[in-house]
Amino acid sequence: MYRGMYVAGTGAFQAQKRLDTIANNLANMNTPGFKSDQLVFESYLNKHVSGAPKVSTPQKPMPGYMRQSEYVVTSQQYTDFTQGPIRTTGNPLDVALNGDGFLAVATNNGERYTRNGSLQVGPNGELVTGEGHVVLDDTDSPIYVNDGAITIDDTGNIWVGDPSLGSDTESSAYYDGAFGVHVGRLKIVDFPRPYKLEKEGNGLLRAYDPGEIYTPTNVEVIQKHLESSNVNMINQVTDMIEIQRMTETYQKAIRESDSMTSRLLQQVGRPA
Repeated sequence: MYRGMYVAGTGAFQAQKRLDTIANNLANMNTPGFKSDQLVFESYLNKHVSGAPKVSTPQKPMPGYMRQSEYVVTSQQYTDFTQGPIRTTGNPLDVALNGDGFLAVATNNGERYTRNGSLQVGPNGELVTGEGHVVLDDTDSPIYVNDGAITIDDTGNIWVGDPSLGSDTESSAYYDGAFGVHVGRLKIVDFPRPYKLEKEGNGLLRAYDPGEIYTPTNVEVIQKHLESSNVNMINQVTDMIEIQRMTETYQKAIRESDSMTSRLLQQVGRPA
């Protein structure tokens, strides 16, 4: 009976972890470039059950008489890097990446990567993220735009012109779909899949092996647009309801097991 209580307890604990993950996904549903997290669960048998495989999976479930000893564990947590929808903002400092790749930024902990293209102009005139991290160009240097009119092409090249001059005037040095002085090109990088990247918060990712970095060729930079998060609200809410029902079942199983134990203790020692 205690075994059943422990099994139900592990299920309830893992359900809470899954609920925390869903809550974080929903909280970042409106964060540009956010990638949702997913959990993978497995069950394993009590080590005292002889003659049984170590892990039970949906493809190879344990026989019924063995599953009474199954415990639930989180075998893997991974990030879904599927691209989110791209929306128009009209802000010249917003960029979306259409395709595989990440923007490279400089932080106090070294180079990090992000899909959040909501950029700003820093105190020294450099391009920075919303958290103040310096956006790098393809020479690993800051990109200074100051107060100029910014144009970014689909490969990440950036031009800065006089904001008082329109692109239709000869004095604006209009050329190749952009105008002004070329100040750099966004450093866009990618890694082999499956990605070995770790979330660090604020949309930043750390590479486990920076040596695997390479420049992607199948990515398009879209100015005045942002990539939305890839969180599917309907799926997340549906999963949340399912978890609540599962948790209720686990709680009922724990209460029943506790009640059976209490009745057993009350009956032990009574005269027939």
